[in-house]
Amino acid sequence: MQKISQNPLISVIIPCYKHEKFVERCLNSVAAQTYDNIEVIIVDDCSPDDSVKKIEQVINSKSWIAKFDNRTKFYPFNQNQGAHNAINHGIKQSTGELIALLNSDDLYHQDRLSRIVEVMQNQNHQFVFSRVQYIDDNDTTITDSHYMAQSYFGSQKNIKLKQFPSLGFACLSFNISISTGNFVFSKALYNALGDFKDYRYCHDWDFLLRALVHTEPFFLEEDLYYYRFHGKNTFESLQAIGPIESAELLRNFFSQVQLKPTPNPIAPSPLNWPGFFELFVRWHGLERFLQ
Repeated sequence: MQKISQNPLISVIIPCYKHEKFVERCLNSVAAQTYDNIEVIIVDDCSPDDSVKKIEQVINSKSWIAKFDNRTKFYPFNQNQGAHNAINHGIKQSTGELIALLNSDDLYHQDRLSRIVEVMQNQNHQFVFSRVQYIDDNDTTITDSHYMAQSYFGSQKNIKLKQFPSLGFACLSFNISISTGNFVFSKALYNALGDFKDYRYCHDWDFLLRALVHTEPFFLEEDLYYYRFHGKNTFESLQAIGPIESAELLRNFFSQVQLKPTPNPIAPSPLNWPGFFELFVRWHGLERFLQ
C-alpha cells in the first residue's frame, strides 16, 4: 500500500442511532479539529428520536457551513439497517484518502486527527487507534475505578504491551481498540479488506483482526478519543451474543493465518512466530478456535 500523502483528505464517518442528546456535541468536536482537510459524512440509521432534526440544525448553521462549505453529506435511512451497514454506506460515499470513524454519542479530542495524520505519515501506518478516555452524559471524565470502565474497557490502559512481541498479539487477546469510533485507516486498507461485517456486537473487533493480517496497527498512547458511558450504550444490551460472535471471528482469523503467509510479516501466525504463537494460543485458551 502507498504511503499517506501530505495533507490527506480525511472522511469522518458518523453513524447515528437514537443519540439526539449527544449528536450535536459529537459534531461540534469534529468542527473543533485542528486538522482542516476534512469531509463529514453522517448516516442516521432511522432514529426514532429527534437525532435527524439535531443533525440538520448543526449542519445547516452558518458556522458549520463556513467551516465545511460543501464537504458535508447526510444520509438519513428510512429503515434501520444496523451499525455495520451505516458505516459501510458512509465509507462508500466518501472521497477521502483516510477514513476516521466516530460514534454519534462520543467525542474527538481537538488534536486527534492532526496527531494521527502525523503518525501515519511519519511512520507509514495504514491503521491507527488511540487511547480512550471515558466520559459520562455531561462530558465529565470517568475514572478507571468506575465500575463500567473496569468491567468493560479498563484493560486498555492496564495492558502491558511489552509482554507481546507485536501489537497484533495484544489485539488478538482482546479488542484493545475499544470501538469502531476509535478507528482511523486508509481507504486502500478498507478496499483490501471489504465491508464491516454483520456482527451486532463484535464488528469492530472483526475488522481489527482482519486488518492486522494485512498491516500492523499502531496504538497511539494518547487520550484522543472520548468514549461515553450512558444508559443507552448498545454494548450492554448485546453482551449475550458477544461470546457467539467472538468465537466465529476468532475461528475466521485463525483459518486465515494458519496455512499461508500473511501480508503483514509480523501478524500473529505460526509461520511468523513459530513456537511463540503456539504458546500464546495455549496460554490464552484459544485452542478451540483452531481448525
